[in-house]
Amino acid sequence: MNPYAKEIPFPETKFFTSLASLKEKETLDTFPSIAFMGRSNSGKSSLLNALSNHKGLAKVSRTPGKTKLINIFKTNANFNLIDLPGFGYSKASHKEHKEMMKLLEDFLNTWSNVKILFILCDSQREFPIEELETVETALEKKILPVVIRTKIDKLNQSDRHRCNTEMESAMNQIGIPFRVFFISSTTGRGIGDLRTFITDYMIKTS
Repeated sequence: MNPYAKEIPFPETKFFTSLASLKEKETLDTFPSIAFMGRSNSGKSSLLNALSNHKGLAKVSRTPGKTKLINIFKTNANFNLIDLPGFGYSKASHKEHKEMMKLLEDFLNTWSNVKILFILCDSQREFPIEELETVETALEKKILPVVIRTKIDKLNQSDRHRCNTEMESAMNQIGIPFRVFFISSTTGRGIGDLRTFITDYMIKTS
């Protein structure tokens, strides 16, 4: 049985196009958009598939770091989902890593209608300082930053407490509270809450 079958509806979502360069974006950034970023193997593709209830929407690779393009998904609710390249994968060459980081930086600086930036981090790992700095960058650019701790199903009770404490510490460090979701794309935990958050926020800001 599909673990997401009983979750709330989400706008129909389809793959639209991939961009290797932001010079190709043309009028795409005139649409309200939600961007997803995170280190390779953070679970971005699995989350997009879970949100849309479409297993094949975003390709899940057994080789982390495969996504090097900006992938655009259109919804029938007139906003786009944007899957940004994964970064920080150790097997990527220095040149590839530098190119991906430059693409991420340019995206935040030039994409004009980003409403939410979802920053994914595997809950089994510590929350890196770079991700916290990205939260601050999004706030500076008037983009709503939302942290998603993925793979929560792999944690025991003690680890979940550690993860909660870690996020509270991160908020205290920058002095600004931000929204955090604890998600499992495997079991569906938190998917319904995230769908509700997205649809409500996009309606409110439309």
